[in-house]
Amino acid sequence: MSYLPLSKFKYNNDGSGRKPPQEIEAEYRARLSWPSTVTTALYPALAEPGLLDDAAMQQRSLATAKYPIFFVETKEINFQLSRVQRLSAQIMALASSQGVPNVAIDQYLKSLLQNEIIFTNDIEGVQTDPREIGRIIGSLKKRPGKTERRLESTIRKYNDSISGRMRQITQLSDFRAIYDELLKGEIAADALPDGDRFRNKFAFIGSSTHAVHIPPATEDQIEVALEQLLVFMNDDAYISVEKAIITHFMFENTHPFADGNGRMGRYLLSSYLSSKLDPFTGLSVSTAIHRNLPTYYKLFQEADLLENRGELTFFIQGMLSIIEAGQRDVLDELQARRERLQAANVYLHSRGTALNEEQRQICYVLLQSQLFTENITYGIQDRQILDIFKQRGIPKARTKRNLAILEQRGLIETVSKNPLQHVIAENARTQLAQLADTSE
Repeated sequence: MSYLPLSKFKYNNDGSGRKPPQEIEAEYRARLSWPSTVTTALYPALAEPGLLDDAAMQQRSLATAKYPIFFVETKEINFQLSRVQRLSAQIMALASSQGVPNVAIDQYLKSLLQNEIIFTNDIEGVQTDPREIGRIIGSLKKRPGKTERRLESTIRKYNDSISGRMRQITQLSDFRAIYDELLKGEIAADALPDGDRFRNKFAFIGSSTHAVHIPPATEDQIEVALEQLLVFMNDDAYISVEKAIITHFMFENTHPFADGNGRMGRYLLSSYLSSKLDPFTGLSVSTAIHRNLPTYYKLFQEADLLENRGELTFFIQGMLSIIEAGQRDVLDELQARRERLQAANVYLHSRGTALNEEQRQICYVLLQSQLFTENITYGIQDRQILDIFKQRGIPKARTKRNLAILEQRGLIETVSKNPLQHVIAENARTQLAQLADTSE
């Protein structure tokens, strides 16, 4: 017999109706006692679906029995964890290979960062302009500490997390500090926290006509839930990826703010996976969730059911599948782009006989930038090219002359003067694209 959530276990296999309550309670108690069961000290807000709409209309919280979050280390979860770890290792091996140079990796991470911002906002119905995000990503190092433009603070927080500069969460004020930094300028004034740190008024998740979840109603209740989460997050006894997924659930279940919970919850998941696995996995989470949005919502709705009594076995399995899907997309993309780069580089050396080695290398750097990015606004800039070749012992004046020669010959063209930025010229791009297509 397959392992089922309690909400489905309650039905008799022969179609004769429901099992008696005593049998369901016995099954729940048995699951808690299994050697493969992990029980936490997290107590989420759970409710019967049939009570949610009336409670939301009357703006009242629902008193529910207290069930701790638990999950069973099933064979499927163990296999999934193994695959996620293996895919992470494969991604890092490919990213560190000579076939994918540093400039290409840097540009690809920026591409993932752009998509992560776009999709985590799109999930919440917040529209973003890819070009504006690209301009911000391309100028982060030129504007240290400045957060004047929309989404700049959000982009900086994600960039910090993949650079290993995560804020440690050890006290309640850290949740609020991350929220303020991540969503600066993104939350309407009437949706900002009305308590000392968090929301202090009734809220529900759903539409105007249908509620799917009612979180804790007051700031005191929110703080109780987040205090439990703080202890859990800082307990090294748990497997890190499972802990990240459970943290994501508990944060969303608690819903400590009036607005921005989804974006912050996905940021926490992304930054944790970046730290414990790799930045490519971390920056593919919201994109993968966006592609599997109905499944993502269903996972939360089933985990929030009172009759499932806090079991997250199936939530963990579902989230691991989404994470794995994102990893496979990254791996496929990296491999495909590496092949295009290698084919284009062969073409460059066979047809670029009139160029000296430094000029070919400049073209190769620009190829990396263009083949591994989605948006030229955060492509490599001339100042970065000058720095790369200076580290190789080539004076900046000579690199500038080589750039000018390449532009005169029509191989590269200027796309920005402030900051100065060149790309492979359109005619050359067409030839390289045709070559890449024939090489696949």
